[in-house]
Amino acid sequence: MQALVLLAHADDETLGCGGTILKLAQRGWEVRIVIVSNGLLDVRGKVEDNRPGAAAACDILGVGAPIFLGFRDQRFEEAAIADIANAVADLGLQPDVIFTHVDTDLNFDHRIVCDVAKIVGRPKTRPISILACEIPSTSFWNGLPFPANYYVDITNELDTKIEAFANYKNELQDYPHPWSREGLRLLAQYHGMQCGFQYAEGFRLIRGYEQRLP
Repeated sequence: MQALVLLAHADDETLGCGGTILKLAQRGWEVRIVIVSNGLLDVRGKVEDNRPGAAAACDILGVGAPIFLGFRDQRFEEAAIADIANAVADLGLQPDVIFTHVDTDLNFDHRIVCDVAKIVGRPKTRPISILACEIPSTSFWNGLPFPANYYVDITNELDTKIEAFANYKNELQDYPHPWSREGLRLLAQYHGMQCGFQYAEGFRLIRGYEQRLP
């Protein structure tokens, strides 16, 4: 089974579904991490390189180094959506499930990538499940609750997820920021409370098929 984690920026993979990535890798799934951006953030007054953090985080989560498609962070709208979709399609992947962003996210890059995932995940030749993940802050700072309706138990994976995210030196924050160690734990506890696990990651099921979901 192959999972495609198709997200906008380096750190989104760990924030949104790091526990699930680890769980799938441990179950023997092939997990491919594809980041649409170039891994560089230049909208904060200086250039921050998140590629080393991404490589270290993915190593801790038990998957290979991420693939960066090279589009400019926070400027995805400058590219034709077909160009982004073709860049993903050219990788020749055959996923059974795609993890992506939710279309209610505040970040415009995230919403564009959600549309790209729907394009490359069209069931034209084979069924592909699509799950949208929650990025702490940008998903709920849009004034809309994250519409979770699918949950993955990450009780045994949460500590490793937090350890992986700590490699993002430019992104790890102090509490009460959602990108703090405490914030990530509280969000997992909240989703766990929603579904009956101690800790969980919540997803929005866009399309699902039997045996093609984690």
